Formats: sequence, C-alpha cells, structure tokens
Amino acid sequence: MSASRLEAPEKKARWNLWLGVGTLVFCVLCFTVWFPNDIRGGIIERTISGRIAPGDSFFPVILAGLMMPLGLLLTLGHFRRGPDNAGEPTGEITGANIFFLVQFLLLTFVGLFFMSNTGPALVWAWNGLGLGVISSYRAVSTTFPINVAGFFLGGMVITCGFVFMTRHRLRWRDVLICLLTVLFLILVFNGLLEDVSLPPNRNL
Repeated sequence: MSASRLEAPEKKARWNLWLGVGTLVFCVLCFTVWFPNDIRGGIIERTISGRIAPGDSFFPVILAGLMMPLGLLLTLGHFRRGPDNAGEPTGEITGANIFFLVQFLLLTFVGLFFMSNTGPALVWAWNGLGLGVISSYRAVSTTFPINVAGFFLGGMVITCGFVFMTRHRLRWRDVLICLLTVLFLILVFNGLLEDVSLPPNRNL
C-alpha cells in the first residue's frame, strides 16, 4: 500500500474535523452575535389581526439550528474509531463525482418542475374533464388540497430521489419516511403558520 494511501484517512478525518468545528463556530456566532444584533423580530409573532405568523428570525434560526447537529456529527466522527472511519483517498475529482452532481441538479430541477406545474395541471385537467370552470390556478391557490399538490409531488420526487441516489435502492420504509417528512412540512408551513405560502403560491 502506497504512502499516499496511508495518509488519506488522516487527511479526510482532518477535513471532517475542521468542517465540523467551523460549522459549529458559525452557528454559535449566529445565535450570539449576528441574529441578536441584526434581526429585530422574534421567532413566532402574532399579527394585529391575531394571526400567528413567523417572525423575522424564524427561518434563520431554523437554518442555523439544522446546521448545528450536522457540524456536531462531523466533529464527533473525527474521534470515532473503527473501520468505518478509515476513509478514502481525497483530493481528486472523478467522473463519478461529476455524474453524481449532474444527477443531483437534474433531480432538483425535475422536483421543482413538478412543484411549479402540478397545481396548474390539475386546474387544466379539471376544466378539460368538464368538472367545473376555474379561471386560473391563482383563483384556487389558497384552496386545499390544490394549493399543496405541487409541493407534495415535487417534495416526494426530490426526497425519494435523493434517498435512491445515496442508498442505490428505495424501500417502502424509505418512501414512508419521505412521505411523513413532506406531510410534516405541509402541516407546519401550510397549517400552523398562516402567513407562509408553500411554493409556488408565494410568487402568484
């Protein structure tokens, strides 16, 4: 085994450590310096009309809060011993890396396409089948379940697709987890938070 091969695990683990620590430091600075001094609103606020709405700090706090466990996992993974921590040679970009990136971008594009066009397609099918007359998707963009159909289908395509890309298989349990995740997001952003519109409804 070559010397470069022997050095690869240590190099990889060091990258994981610095990336994890850097992420944690960034999150701590967000919560202690950036957000308190730059964002005036709270996480959850009540409007004048009494409706519950996300405050100015809602989405930044959610994003930073999701980054913290990722940084913690990378940091702790550096100190984990065992064959799984051996790593692979780093420093090269191969055709497999490019292919994975292309798959990632295409899957994201397909998911966003379904997210943006499922609602209008349902309206077109509704009118085409003679079930009624709807002037446009904008007219029913606040009507359940049409208003969440695009997010549901696009979200399922993206989440199931990412699981398949990483695991190279898709089991029924994986589909169920993706389904529950998408439904949870719909419940939070379309049910509990009244002033938040799921894509593509905000752009109408």
